[in-house]
This record gives sequence, structure tokens and C-alpha cells, in this order.
Amino acid sequence: MIEVNPIVLPSWIGNKAVFQQNVPFVIEGKAAPSATITLEISKDPTDGRKVSKLDTDYGVILSLETTTSDKGKFRFNIPAYKASTDTYTFVFKCFQNVVSFNDIRCGDVWVFLGNDFLSIPMKNAQAPKTPFKRHVMTNLRFFTPSRTGLESDEEDMAYEVKTHYKEAGWIKITDTKALANVASSAFAFAYTVADQVNYPIGVVDLSTPGSTILNWISDEVIENQTALHDYIEELGLITDEERYKALIKKDRKTRHEEQVKNDVSEGRKNLNIDLDKEKELGEIMGETTATENIEAAAGLDFPSSKDSTFNKKITPSDDNGSTTKNLDFDMMSNMQVKTGKGVKDIDDSQYIKKKFRPSTLYRCKLAALSGLSVRGMCFSPEAEEQLFGRYDLLLMGLLGTLSQTFEPKEVYDDALMPSFLIVTMHPKCVDRDFPYKVLEFNENLREFTGKLNMPSGLISLHDLLLPDKTKTFTLGVRLAVIAMGLHITPKMPKSCPECVGVEKAGNKLILEFENLADGLRLAEGQTELRGFAICGEDRIFYPAQARILHGVRVMVWRDDIEEPVSVTYGFAPFPHDATFKNLNDLPVMPFRFDRLPAFYAPDLYFRSCDDLEMIGMKEWGGEFEVLKVFRTFKGNGVISADNMNKTEGSASLHIRYETENSLYGFEPNLDYASLMGPQIIRNKHKLVVDVFNPDPVKKELRVQGFVTVEIRQSLNWQRLEIEWNKDEDIVLENLKFTIVDASKNGEIYFDNIRFL
Repeated sequence: MIEVNPIVLPSWIGNKAVFQQNVPFVIEGKAAPSATITLEISKDPTDGRKVSKLDTDYGVILSLETTTSDKGKFRFNIPAYKASTDTYTFVFKCFQNVVSFNDIRCGDVWVFLGNDFLSIPMKNAQAPKTPFKRHVMTNLRFFTPSRTGLESDEEDMAYEVKTHYKEAGWIKITDTKALANVASSAFAFAYTVADQVNYPIGVVDLSTPGSTILNWISDEVIENQTALHDYIEELGLITDEERYKALIKKDRKTRHEEQVKNDVSEGRKNLNIDLDKEKELGEIMGETTATENIEAAAGLDFPSSKDSTFNKKITPSDDNGSTTKNLDFDMMSNMQVKTGKGVKDIDDSQYIKKKFRPSTLYRCKLAALSGLSVRGMCFSPEAEEQLFGRYDLLLMGLLGTLSQTFEPKEVYDDALMPSFLIVTMHPKCVDRDFPYKVLEFNENLREFTGKLNMPSGLISLHDLLLPDKTKTFTLGVRLAVIAMGLHITPKMPKSCPECVGVEKAGNKLILEFENLADGLRLAEGQTELRGFAICGEDRIFYPAQARILHGVRVMVWRDDIEEPVSVTYGFAPFPHDATFKNLNDLPVMPFRFDRLPAFYAPDLYFRSCDDLEMIGMKEWGGEFEVLKVFRTFKGNGVISADNMNKTEGSASLHIRYETENSLYGFEPNLDYASLMGPQIIRNKHKLVVDVFNPDPVKKELRVQGFVTVEIRQSLNWQRLEIEWNKDEDIVLENLKFTIVDASKNGEIYFDNIRFL
């Protein structure tokens, strides 16, 4: 009896699949060698209506036949089809083998890959309370391989490229158990787009936590892009097969040691001692037996060394000014190691963390999707990627890999060109040693996308600081808005709004923006436009006033700067006051108009006296939370915001207090980690504050580091100018305001704190 080979097809085609509309595509596979294989595609309406046999749009719409090669390979060229909610069936036949795929749809296919917010599954997130529409949900399809890249029979990522998934398949909304593992941002994206276009949206959800861009770039691209290869080699990360297998051996050894430690710990806890494992643990920990210890102790006095290198912090060299050397590769590798025959153990000096191993996720997740036609791709970087000195080379490597993997590779109609959407780095990724690196990284992303000849856009989450399980859904919606602007509705924004021009008018700067859609607006609950700063010829930036003009421009100024030369918006590691958006709810991207050397404005959020709370990080490495802007440090007081009695902005501070020894003191909280203290106010020597004293008594105001001034008895706002008592820049570790009042209690208003 002759054995007939099974029909092997690409992983991306299967039951419930979505294929890309408006582009022809190719299905390549393997079957019996030198055999006839056929493909029949039929189409049926999903609304149940009867269709005439003469209607060529339904029933069997395509029949193809070809002969496999002597190695069993075959290829079918499928014409372009228009998006619809109709159902397709693909039937392949070769001898007695028949493979049939049902419930296939034609629509748009998107790929999500990377890390961070794109990899958080539905089960770990929370959808907004808005009810979902049933007819939209039926148009959603997801292809989600194992999140780690390892299938059930795999312990480690192989060096060999995986050509087919064993366990992955397309899922739809009724597959609730599998749906829980779909990335929440992918779901929100698909739902938002499908709600507008009313045809199927498929998302290939590949995002992997703990990954970096290096994992996604293919070996072939690294080899062919000389500059990229040289850069990765300079980092000591080039990994051939032999070295990779040595790394895997080291991984397995580490896992085994951890398992032995856990087993011994559990055994001791349950009084179930395994002597063999106890002995193995001793060997792992480098321990000796009791007899060996006694013999060794006879001739030793057990000296200890305070100069041990284990007690010293090793600072990475930074000869070329690149912070890449500070990447936690554990450890940086010299790479040029010959292991001889077989795979030897690899030591710590040659070990590379999994997230810095090139091509691993390409081999186990991306390569198996070769030939899939897509509408676009979304990528999110990992925190440590900001430290790569040549991230542009890595992005070119990623784009080269994606173009190598997905179709269409040749585009004759610009409307069919796949797009590339990038999520900018979130403020939670700020590195304490290099706090402005996140901002520079996002600037470089903007420059990179601006040079691409393909549709591209940037998505920012800088305005979403608080921990919130709906944040990833918000990201999905923002991605969807930009995707529709790039491919479906030209009037919608194609990226988050960005400043593209500055015009000077007297002492004011008029800013122009792109991707406004229907215009700009203040964030919900805000009455003042904040986050802007300007500088004069001295290149020292100070917080500035700003106003939206006719919903499309912004005017920025500062009364004491007559000749402004540059402007920034939200240009701080933690831009908590950069909250204004366009009418599509996309936040305006933080920016600086030039990169000339400058002293950037410190975070003086307290100065407006409009808010009693801010979003910040109390300690480094902590979560963002709602923090108090002001606190009482002497006496007792109730600090509230008064929206009626004020000189500027939306409110003033209204303080009712009880004195302690005729003193009441309050201060802004300047010790939060996210304020990046101390606050340095350059080239200013005077503190100015507006004060209203409703009490019929005179008072004094003492400010630490400044001279004391009198608060008059007056039912009018008073402008108090308080001189700095040093001949140097104002440096604020704290800013303590103390009111001297002979009365036991009183009240006072403060507003518009500034430095002149």
C-alpha cells in the first residue's frame, strides 16, 4: 500500500481565519510529491438569505489545480477579494486527503508584537463599562499563539526556525476561555475598528512580556544589514548556534538548581527529608560535609576581607557617551569564545538574558506566519530599549524582518501599503540615572517614523499615569483611531497630535499642530492649559501661560520674557500636567522645539495654586498615585481650593488655620520622586506671591531662604515680592511658608506663586 503524504498548510490559514482584503495572496504548502492537488473556495452569505444559482458571487467562486514538485511543494495564487461579512470555505484535495477550513472571513488583518501594554491579556485587564454591541463582536477574530512562544511540549526556544504552530488557531468571541488570553489592547483595537467599518477585523496577537526588539529581528536580516550586525556585535550579543545551545544549557542548569532548592525547602517544611536532594543542594551551594568542615577548620582562622570585590558596585564604562553599556545584559559578553567539540558550560561573563538574545521570538513566533497578508503592524518597546545608542538600526532590522515575513511585499497602490504604529515609551520607564532618556527615545521614534515611506503613527500614553486596568483598552482605542486615519477615514488623525511649527508674534509664540482632526481641547476637568515652558536667549526655560486659539493653534507667552526663542510642552520625565488632547481623545505629544543645550523648567506644579492633588510617584520604583500638593508642617490647618476669590487660573488656596506659638506653616510637597528635586530656579532671585488677608490683623510671612515680609490688613489682594537671601540660583529642597499671627486662629488666601 502506498503511503500518501498529508497536506501541510501555513499556520495562519484555518477555521475562523481572516484574510486581508483587496490584495491577492499566495498559499504555499506541501503534499505528496508529483501529485495533483486542488483548491476550491466557496462563499456563502451569513444573513441566511437565499442565493440564486446564477449568482457568481456565491457558491463555488474559485477552483484551482496544480501539480506538486518532486519534493511535494505547491503554490496557489488567490485573487483579491473585497471585505464582507460573508463566509468562505477553503477545501484542499490531494489523493484521498481532504483538508477543509470553514467560517473564514475577508477583512483587515493586523499584527501586534512587542512588549509592555500590548502584551497584557484580557484576564488581567478590565474593559470600560460601555456595553459591547453584539453585531460588532461577531466580526472579531484573533490568532494568539502561546504568549511565551513555547508550546506544551517545548521547554526552551529552539535555535531552529519553527515553520508551523502545533497548538495555535484562530478564535472568535464565543471561544471565551481562549479569549481571556487575548491581549486587551488587541481586543479594544479590533472592536473599535470593526464598529466603524462593519466588516471582519483579525488581529495576530504576538506580543510577549519580557521581550525586546532584538528578539523579533531575524538572523537573516542581522546578517544582511551590515551596520545592524556590527552594532549587535559591538554589544557582544551576536549568537551562533553553538553559543545559543550553551545558553540553553545554562538556562536548564539554573532551572534545575532552583527546582532542587524548592524541593528541599518543601521537604524540610513537611519533615520529608530527601537525603539525595539535600546532598545535591549542598553541592549546588558549594557546601561541604560536617567532617570536611572539622578537618578544614583545624588549620584556618577564617579571616574576612572588607575589600572584597563583591562589596563594590561595578560601574559600566561609558567611553563613547552611549548609555547602552548600562543595559543589564547579565553580563556584557565578549562573544569571541571557542567552545571546541560539543556544547560546554557557559560562564557568567558570556551569559545573555533571554530578552537580549537576537531572533528568538522570530524563530518561534514570527517565522511560522510567513506569507500572511496584513493591513498593518503595531509595536511597543520595552523599558531598557531606551538605552540602546542606535535604536534606529534596530527599528530598521525589525521593519526588514516584518517585510520579509508578511505580504504584500510589492505594492503598486499606496492605499494598500501596510502601516507601522509604534507605542511611545511610558513615564513609568524613566531610568533614575538617565531621567531624560525616555523623552529622547520618544523624540527619536518621531524622527524615525517621519522618514519612513510607509504609513506610520505614534501613540502616546503619557497622560495615563495612574494604575488602571482599563489603560490597555484605552491604548487599543487610540491605535484604532490612528489606524482608521491612515487607512479608512482621511479626516481622522494619523498619529497623536504633534507640534510642527512655531510663529513669533511680539513676545508670544503661536504653535501649529498636525493630526488635530476636529481640533484641540482641554482635558476633562481642566480649565487652564498647562505644561508649556519658554526660554529667552539665555536658554533657561520657565513655565509659561498658554491658550488654545480657535481650537487649532496654541499661543504661549510669559510676561517677563520679551524675546522668546524656543518652547517645550510636557518636556519632563513625569509630565503630569501635559494633558490636553484633540477631539478624538488623542493626547498631544510632549516636545521641545529644538535640541540646543538648555536648562529645562523644573516641575513647579504647585505654583498655580489651582489644584490640591497631583499624580506622581512617591518613591522611585513605586506606582503612580494621587498625591497631596500641599501639607501643614506647623500648627493645624485646612487647605482648600477656592474657585471664586482668586487672581489667576481656576482657583486659589484658602487656608483656615490654628497657630502654634503664634505660627502656622505650610509647604508644597517637593520630596516626591517624580518631582526630580531639588528644584533649581536659574537666574531668578525673587519669589512673588499674591495674598489676600481677610482678618483684621497684620501678619508676617516668612519663607525659608527668603527675607521676611509683612502682610497688611487689607481686603484687597496683595502682591508680595520676597527677595532670595543668597547671591546664587534659587535651589529648593523645600519651600516652607510660615505665617506669623498673634491670634490663635485665622484664615488667608494664596495664589499665583512665581519666581522673578
